[in-house]
Amino acid sequence: MKTGLLLISLLTGIAVTVSGCTKAPDAPPPVTGGGSSSEEPEQPSEPSDPDEVLVLPEHLPQENYANSFSNDPYLPVSVQYSSSVPVNSWKTAKTRIVPYLVGFDYECTRADYMAATNKYGSRTDMGPYEATGRFQVKKIDGRWYFIDPEGYPHHQRGVASLRKGSSARNDEAFRAKFGNDMTWLEETQEELAKMGFHGSGAFCIGTYQTIQSFNRAHPDTPITLAPSFGFLSGFRKEYGFSYCNGDSNTAIGLVLHDEWPAFCEDFIRTELAPYIGDPNVIGFFSDNEIDFSSMNSRLLDRILKGSKSDVAYQEAEKFMNEKGASAVTEELNDEFAGMLAERYYKGVKEALLKVDKDMLYLGSRLHGTPKYMEHVIRAAGRWCDVISINYYSRWDVELTGAVKDWETWAPDAPFIVTEFYTKGMDTDLNNLSGAGYAVPTQKERAFAYQHFTLGLLEAKNCVGWHWFKYQDDDGDDNSGKPANKGLIDNWYNVYPWMAKYTRDLNYNTYRLMDFFDN
Repeated sequence: MKTGLLLISLLTGIAVTVSGCTKAPDAPPPVTGGGSSSEEPEQPSEPSDPDEVLVLPEHLPQENYANSFSNDPYLPVSVQYSSSVPVNSWKTAKTRIVPYLVGFDYECTRADYMAATNKYGSRTDMGPYEATGRFQVKKIDGRWYFIDPEGYPHHQRGVASLRKGSSARNDEAFRAKFGNDMTWLEETQEELAKMGFHGSGAFCIGTYQTIQSFNRAHPDTPITLAPSFGFLSGFRKEYGFSYCNGDSNTAIGLVLHDEWPAFCEDFIRTELAPYIGDPNVIGFFSDNEIDFSSMNSRLLDRILKGSKSDVAYQEAEKFMNEKGASAVTEELNDEFAGMLAERYYKGVKEALLKVDKDMLYLGSRLHGTPKYMEHVIRAAGRWCDVISINYYSRWDVELTGAVKDWETWAPDAPFIVTEFYTKGMDTDLNNLSGAGYAVPTQKERAFAYQHFTLGLLEAKNCVGWHWFKYQDDDGDDNSGKPANKGLIDNWYNVYPWMAKYTRDLNYNTYRLMDFFDN
């Protein structure tokens, strides 16, 4: 990456170098969002000090990290974050970054990294195990891995929504910088690989087959794929079914129709046809964030408000009668949701085995309340090869909570985090959409990436993550509420803090695993 493309923000709150160390900024004032000018903003200019990203921040006194299995010593960095925008107040969190893990030598050049990994970013100091020419999952000495087509243990580091932006400034920048899709992917693959990212995730709409073309033309530098689909919406459309109670949040109830298993097979044979047998496809997602329940609305309650002629209502009424229950409880709701999850995941997996038994099923990207529901996780663990989790609203990975539960409830299936991000308040984007936390600047975004992924690396049942997403929202994204979610900005330039800190973490992925395990 050329220094002329660095986009370090020098707004109020950025750290300044003092006597060879970095002085943490004072608490910033309340922030209401990104730039509000009605004029089209100009492309950010070059920073006055592009080496500032190399200066380590000031740290707090050493302590042991309590939110983990290891309880290892580290030097905390203080980071402010907010769960809402506009930001009226900040919370402060102690944060782990790789340079301040006591006893870990994080220096790793790209040459070092490439010498220790293969074209997929897999570790080559273990294996090779049986190579099937496809991705598998395997538990080795108590830790789960993908096994890549060459037989080497693989921890996935990828980005979701790897696709071109749709705004006027996205389009202008794309044409000026790349000119065509293949040049864009050639340069993007190299840019991502320099940061230790080797895969793509969900929502690469319009790009999946372009990636496949790129991979055929560049077999030594593939971008792995994990395409996403909408099985439930396809099922409803195919048969003209109605939602129970007219509520789309009861969509999972559709699987109670007898046609579900046959539909899954037909859908896989047609919609997944381009990916059948492709060695660079890690697996697929059947849906996104199915509402098995939410914090304020239980699935069983919603279905029991439906028409008595609806199959979901009839199943719910039968369930309540068998339980001798007159009122819905959290326990009953969890069990009922688990029954529907069982039918859903079973239908997809059994159909997949008929069409492509070697393709991995990555589940339905559980989020919010469903990822904490025991019966839903148990069902996913029985039928999914990997359980996908969109992980928000937690600064620390819940290692002794949810992560431990997932291991207990689904002992035969690891998990992958398929969405997480933070958004900085120092761009021209208003940040009025999205589930990720807001932080003051790009520097804190970089620290947050390392903090969260360090937690994931401690989890032996985690096989990787996808950052959400490749490029910032812009233009009409999210109903005019664009947000700073991307690794790159709207002019296709990498954020330098993110480039530096994702690289230092990703290059050390396998060394960090060993560090935590030992």
